[in-house]
Amino acid sequence: MISGFIISGILVGVTSTQKSLPPDVYVGVTADGNVTATKILIDKTKDFTNLLIINNPDVIRNETSLKEVCDYAERAGLSFFVFMAHPAFWQFNYNPFEWIKEAKTGYGDYFLGVYLYDEPGGNQLDRGSFRQFDERSMPPTYLDAANTYVYYLYLQMRDFIKTDKLVTSDYGLFWFDYEAGYDAIFCEFGENRVKEINIALCRGAAEMHNKTWGVMITWAQDNPPYMESASELYGDMVTAYEAGAKYIVVFNHPQLGPYGLLTEEHFAAMKQFKEFARKNPQNHTSNVQKLAYVLPQNYGWGMRNEKDKIWGVWDADEQSLGIWSDLSNLVKQYSYNFDIVYNSGWTRLFAKQHYKSLVWWNGTIRQLS
Repeated sequence: MISGFIISGILVGVTSTQKSLPPDVYVGVTADGNVTATKILIDKTKDFTNLLIINNPDVIRNETSLKEVCDYAERAGLSFFVFMAHPAFWQFNYNPFEWIKEAKTGYGDYFLGVYLYDEPGGNQLDRGSFRQFDERSMPPTYLDAANTYVYYLYLQMRDFIKTDKLVTSDYGLFWFDYEAGYDAIFCEFGENRVKEINIALCRGAAEMHNKTWGVMITWAQDNPPYMESASELYGDMVTAYEAGAKYIVVFNHPQLGPYGLLTEEHFAAMKQFKEFARKNPQNHTSNVQKLAYVLPQNYGWGMRNEKDKIWGVWDADEQSLGIWSDLSNLVKQYSYNFDIVYNSGWTRLFAKQHYKSLVWWNGTIRQLS
């Protein structure tokens, strides 16, 4: 059980960040170090961020350590998500569901919810350990694959769905992550991913599900120093902001230095972004023409290249090349200023609430207003 919370509602240690970053945008980093390292990171970033994602398993598994970090983040004026997995996977020394309930009361608006699992869609596409099915249990059709993925992911989320807001990062299958029950997905910027397509996929899925979305800026390469340059980081943060992301997070793993993966140059770039956001109000979407490209129903294609897998088990099919060509042309014409959605039983009914024009994968173009 949690005890000794600082009562929220009394702003304790709030920095100038809350007055300079837009109130409905969260900008921050992930914390992967131990308690001491996380406190050091908080002290370093609190003046130009307003968000922390606490994801060190050693901290999270221990209630005392987790409380110490959360208390410290609150006193610094940082809102936070806490990474968790189901108790069946992890060994907690406390009841996580009771902890979440008390955290909502004790930390109030500072506690934003649970970062649950990580990259469920990416695991499915790339044969990761957290797949919902594989070749041995391969469904017979794309429809069965979609239903299987959503259902089994939901089963592993449902106890948490009852507690609070759930978020994760991913690089594919965003639509189906939302279907399973996530409240926000952070699409990933990083190696081997087309940023414009990821934005269009994630934002379109969020738009049609009436959910929120964000961006997680991840590794640019698989070897040290892992992270992109400071100037590239600044550019990615601006892109995410201008595209309408509610959450803009910098992935900060592994612990290469005193502040994790990030350097003084990266922090300078984040300070520069704070000034940009302060001077430039955010439009909640850059898709001013309200244009969406419509994919076939249940088409769980990775869309990182024209030969990417479908649901992680099928090779690209006869539709993939045409869709890839369409998307490449849309990126050339609109950059990230269009959305990607799926054909479904309700897309035709509700798309007119969100879009003016639909471009279908089969060449049909429909004006909705």
